[in-house]
This record gives sequence, structure tokens and C-alpha cells, in this order.
Amino acid sequence: MPPQDVTVSVDDEHVADVREVADRLREAGLSINELFEELGVITGQIDESRADTLKNVEGVASVERSRDYQLAPPDSDIQ
Repeated sequence: MPPQDVTVSVDDEHVADVREVADRLREAGLSINELFEELGVITGQIDESRADTLKNVEGVASVERSRDYQLAPPDSDIQ
């Protein structure tokens, strides 16, 4: 399956330990793109079939899958 882009929010109790949460996410299969320590947010990619397993990692509050969309061109009849 293709990799899925995800955004992981760290729960309030683990924000101070965001690097440890990131390590656990790596062990779960996440390839980390960016780590926003101050915000407690981690972005990365994981095989789509394994994305739901990230919710079970200690310190994770939520996992949001990225969605693609495409807007119609400005001169299109449909807006």
C-alpha cells in the first residue's frame, strides 16, 4: 500500500516528552517529516495499512490522515 501522510497530536501529559513519543512512533513505523516540539505535533508518513496503529502509541492524542483535493481552475464553469 502507498504511504499515507499523517499529522499526530501529542496529548497534554506528554508534550514535554514529545521526542520520546516521536521515538515510539518511529518504532511503530512512522517516517517522521517534521517535529513541532512547542506545539506537540508530529508529521510523517506511514504505510496506509498501519496508520490506525499509531493511535495506540503512548502519548498520542489523535492521528489525522491527510486528504488531497483539487480546485477547479478560476475560469472553469464550475466553482
